[in-house]
Amino acid sequence: MPKSRQQRRARARSPLKKRRGGTRWFTLALAIVLALGFAGIVWSRANPPPLTRGASAGEHWHASYKIFICGKRLANYPTVEGEIHSHGDGFIHIHPSTIAATGVNASLGSFLRLFETGFSEEGGKRTFVLPDGKAYKDGDRCPDGKKQNWVMLNKGEEVNGDPSLFIPHDGDQIVMRFGEEGDDIMPNPYAEQKGLPQPETGEDEQPAPD
Repeated sequence: MPKSRQQRRARARSPLKKRRGGTRWFTLALAIVLALGFAGIVWSRANPPPLTRGASAGEHWHASYKIFICGKRLANYPTVEGEIHSHGDGFIHIHPSTIAATGVNASLGSFLRLFETGFSEEGGKRTFVLPDGKAYKDGDRCPDGKKQNWVMLNKGEEVNGDPSLFIPHDGDQIVMRFGEEGDDIMPNPYAEQKGLPQPETGEDEQPAPD
């Protein structure tokens, strides 16, 4: 049966309606994608991923450190200059200017070696060696007769692996502990050997200006 003029007009209009409907859905979907993308950019800027690299040349980082041995706190290391250095203030100052102190070279081990001190792990056991040769190894006993193991923390979270390879970042709070913590002070052997004053060890330490 031949189609009426009205039917022919309706058929001619229907693809246009579909196209218009499809265009609206596409526009809406595109707007949603753009909005989600913008929200993702804002979130990523507000929540950057944790920094894993070591310091780069020209950067200026500070990380605090505390060392406890058998209930005594080791006095701060004295002032020694360098790309990685200390001001006797209980902070690791990292100011790289050459590749020797950037990236993986800006490590806790590099800082301690500056003071002829070693802290490493071998065979799953950690050993801390002071410049006077005195060593404290996992499983050794403190004067109270109790066996102790080294625990290393950063901002209260335990750090596993070889401590000498640990990369301090700006604002880190490092604690190295063999046995219990305590308020009594253990003189720093490096300062004693070099005839340097024993740095004060207080609770209100702040990075010293360079």
